Amino acid sequence: MAIKLIATDLNGTLLHNDQTFNQSLFRETLQALGQRGVRLVLSSGNQFTHLEKLFHDVMADNLAIVAENGASIYLQGKQVFDGSLSAEDLHHFVTVDRHQDFLKSAYVILVGQQGSYTETGAPQVLIDAAEKFYDNLHQVADLSTVEDRIKKISISTAPGEATKLVADLNAYFDGKLQAHDSGYGVVDVVAANVGKLPAVQWLADRWHVTADEIMAFGDGANDVPLLQFAKQSWAMCNAPVSVQDTATRVTSVDNEHDGVLTTIQSALMVM
Repeated sequence: MAIKLIATDLNGTLLHNDQTFNQSLFRETLQALGQRGVRLVLSSGNQFTHLEKLFHDVMADNLAIVAENGASIYLQGKQVFDGSLSAEDLHHFVTVDRHQDFLKSAYVILVGQQGSYTETGAPQVLIDAAEKFYDNLHQVADLSTVEDRIKKISISTAPGEATKLVADLNAYFDGKLQAHDSGYGVVDVVAANVGKLPAVQWLADRWHVTADEIMAFGDGANDVPLLQFAKQSWAMCNAPVSVQDTATRVTSVDNEHDGVLTTIQSALMVM
């Protein structure tokens, strides 16, 4: 069956390690996909404002952006899905959940529609690192005073401890909220119905596309559900073996050498 939708992760997948990408090859690929009626979905844990700046010069009608680990979906610059945390869930997190023993020493960022927010007093080295990925970062004395639509809650931990933190959070939330390992030592907490896979499924339903007509690319734990869902799934050759084992195929080229775009180019020959 012909592919009608291609979904790709960004960090460690489509993007080079310095957050750049091959713009000329991207444009060429996107145009070729458009001529075949194929839509490209960029799926990331990053804020939409960050992604909008990154891809501003290559936007097209057949390009969709899934941001904040599925909490926002944008088509042609307009938001078509908003999976923000409810006011009740957010209030409970900042007043109760945040103070549980396994989160007391964690570095927390609330990622909102207008900006990002963290507590005053965080180590400067963490602030400097966060400002590279979180736009409009504010330090506030009390997270409960933030007035914004919060898309997700990012929690930093050591890379080797992320899997355990995800398990601890999901056991604690018991389905009320959902934690995802976003890689690089960051765990994202989102609404229970939010994730990269639900976002792609939402778009697929909108466009009347089945799983057999989807190709997906990823390199991290939060990409695994989508890789398992798509008929043609590609794990990056730079991905951990545990992620590679969940995909139907592994790219021959890594993210630093445009593995996603070159794989799509090869696929275009038979589309």
